[in-house]
Amino acid sequence: MSGPAAPLTTIGAMRRLSFFPSVGLMAALFAAGCWPRCASGQTPPGALPRIPAPPAASSSLPAAAPLVVDVIIRGNTTVKEHEVQKHIQTRRDRELDPETLQGDVRRLITSGLFRDVRPTTEPVEGGVVVIFQVVERPRIHQIKYLGNRGISDKKLNKEVGVKEGDPLNSYLAEEARRKIEELYHQQGYPHATVSLLEGDKPGDKDLVFLINEGKLERIAWVLFEGNTIASDDLLRTKIKSKPGWAWLFFGGKVDRAKIDEDIETLTAYYRSLGFFRARIGRELSYDDSGKWLTLKFVIDEGPRYKVRNVAIEGNTKFASGPLLDFLELKSGEYFNQLEMNKDLNTLTDIYGSQGHVFADVQADPRFLEEPGQLDLVYRVKEGDVFSVGEIHVHIAGEYPHTRQTVVLNRLSTRPGDIIDMREINNSERRLKLSQLFEVNPAEGEPPRIVVRPPDLAEIEGLANRPPPTVRGQEPDPPNLPARRHSPYIPIAPEPPLTPGPPPAAA
Repeated sequence: MSGPAAPLTTIGAMRRLSFFPSVGLMAALFAAGCWPRCASGQTPPGALPRIPAPPAASSSLPAAAPLVVDVIIRGNTTVKEHEVQKHIQTRRDRELDPETLQGDVRRLITSGLFRDVRPTTEPVEGGVVVIFQVVERPRIHQIKYLGNRGISDKKLNKEVGVKEGDPLNSYLAEEARRKIEELYHQQGYPHATVSLLEGDKPGDKDLVFLINEGKLERIAWVLFEGNTIASDDLLRTKIKSKPGWAWLFFGGKVDRAKIDEDIETLTAYYRSLGFFRARIGRELSYDDSGKWLTLKFVIDEGPRYKVRNVAIEGNTKFASGPLLDFLELKSGEYFNQLEMNKDLNTLTDIYGSQGHVFADVQADPRFLEEPGQLDLVYRVKEGDVFSVGEIHVHIAGEYPHTRQTVVLNRLSTRPGDIIDMREINNSERRLKLSQLFEVNPAEGEPPRIVVRPPDLAEIEGLANRPPPTVRGQEPDPPNLPARRHSPYIPIAPEPPLTPGPPPAAA
């Protein structure tokens, strides 16, 4: 049973620091304002400030803009006048604005309905009449395809995206030609060419495409040469170019662009395994008929890089040793991008569990002069520690009837807690599994929780307000501190404070 649209729960975050140093900044700026006498010198004691005399009347004042009495469209034969008026902002009973008039011309030209637009004005009693003289583009009378045997007219019409009755221009005709040619290349006709017989010259009213399909080419075999780390069967799962399930009759169609994408995919796969110098090419060979292709990927793997050292930079809250213990990719192992990405997520989760909601962790592989060796450094920007400020619940939908307390009771965090992103994710998962809200993307947006820092107005309000109470959540028992989640890993000890100089003698 589907419920109301998904809720958006916003958790305001507060830094657990000594902050609000700039609350009085705006008042200080206002207090520093300067009275007029500051700019003109001091006024003698007891004297009133001088008031400058008004400027003398000038006889060269700009004339008022004429009033638009009417707006007239001329030259339109197939385009209705109300369709033209939708693009015009010049209105009757308003003053004539040259900039607005030029904007009207631009909008009419870019609408694609007209080849030329010329605005003129005629003075009449009480103002001017604005006239737009337009020259319409010809409408497409008919769309024809000559020479197409492998692809139907219906499929080509869907691909070009134009229909009879649309305005015709050379750009539209060329774009339609390019789409048809690209479709043929994707459908196994790599040598197909498409040209325009009509539609790109002044006065043309029809779109006529001449198609030279060439031979339909299919993939008979996909081979690999030079691969040692991965089998042929594994590499075939990485690419899109492959024979059909019954290649003798339904073999995969040749798509040169897809073959080039497969080369990039295989190269990225080898580099993810530490083969940073891998090079991959391809060989195409046809049978005697020229219709069946054998595709061979030629692989030069090169050396596989090992990780000499793994280090972490920028960490001040956690010691490097405990952090390194949580990583899967260790020193002395072959580089593996999948494991490196997991380690990035692990480090981000560790900091997120301790309130560093916006911690940024980046991997920096550093290649050494010694071939096949690299150092892997994780650069950490810890950011501030945030605790939960306010929790706002927004339930979307035409008739939302779910109470906010229903959402709040499913959250495992509350105001005052240090933010733990693991608990935030668990709370979001509980909302999705509650069957109270839509979780199907086709029906609506699933529930989600957004953590954001407070803006300046919220900070000023929180500074002068007592701690909030949250509906639907029980307060902490008396004499007990607010709930805190257990540490994820040991925290690095802080250095001892250095005593300051002794106070000066009175």
